[in-house]
Amino acid sequence: MGVRKSVFGSSMEKRCFRKLNETWGKKYNIYHNLPFLNVFTGRTDLIDDEFNPITLSDEEYDLLKKTSIDFTICDKKDVPLICIEFDGMQNGFNIGTSYQLRNGTSGRNARRSFIELKLRVAHGSQFPYLILGSEEFRGLSDSVRLTIADGLIGEVLSSKAIHDRLQTIFDPTQCGYSTEEFDELSPAQQSEIIDDWASMIEIECDFEYNPIVREVMRLSTELHATGYGVTFLNDDQYDPDKWIWMQVHVTSSPYGTATVKVCLPFFKTPSCYCPVHLTEEIGRLLALVQLQKQKREQEKKTKHTQETFADDFKNE
Repeated sequence: MGVRKSVFGSSMEKRCFRKLNETWGKKYNIYHNLPFLNVFTGRTDLIDDEFNPITLSDEEYDLLKKTSIDFTICDKKDVPLICIEFDGMQNGFNIGTSYQLRNGTSGRNARRSFIELKLRVAHGSQFPYLILGSEEFRGLSDSVRLTIADGLIGEVLSSKAIHDRLQTIFDPTQCGYSTEEFDELSPAQQSEIIDDWASMIEIECDFEYNPIVREVMRLSTELHATGYGVTFLNDDQYDPDKWIWMQVHVTSSPYGTATVKVCLPFFKTPSCYCPVHLTEEIGRLLALVQLQKQKREQEKKTKHTQETFADDFKNE
């Protein structure tokens, strides 16, 4: 039989695993090539999108016994949190339980059916399972090593944390009110405070769990960003049922305005059903990177002007 030269299917798969470890390895356990049934029970408590039970045939279950998951992110107690199937060969992605190729074709029937079987079981277990290609593991820019995959993982972790925190009993003291003061407010005022509390939790969780959100906030402060805007695009370049396609602009008082276009698949994955927020944050980050370049160019021009002025002064 012999021994393989690497446990990874390709050098790209190995690089992607290392990139995940680089960003997430300190706080989470990341596993490569776990058996599928180490994460999923396989046949029980499965439901489809309309909450109808899913039944697997013996043949399908046998296939799941023999397959594995490329990347699984777990907490430090090894509770699985998100699974990623790296589709380096076809560079595909998923829309819900449907496997898609970027060129719009459906790909080989056997491969598509097998991937969709895994998606059906994972999503039927209400668990985030993503099909990602090399596109999602590429750094967002020359200066930003963070990837779309990092943003998706952050979105899932943030969504889970928001759900858990919103299950706790509301405490008015967190919003600056005593219990007695809160009880004396009108129902409309109480509802407004609770909505503000929920929004605060969402903002805190996004910042805590999503590295792209943190980088956006850091650069916004550094570049004195004063605002941003989003325009959803629909110019027949991308199918709106499969893609989120938008233009984002960010304004900075000292450095002007930067505008970018960004597009993400409409993953429809549990805990990351509609990544509009992530698409927006990636757009903001890319625009801020442009503003950072404009800042450097402006500083170079200022320095050159100062040096020219100093030389002229010396020659007088």
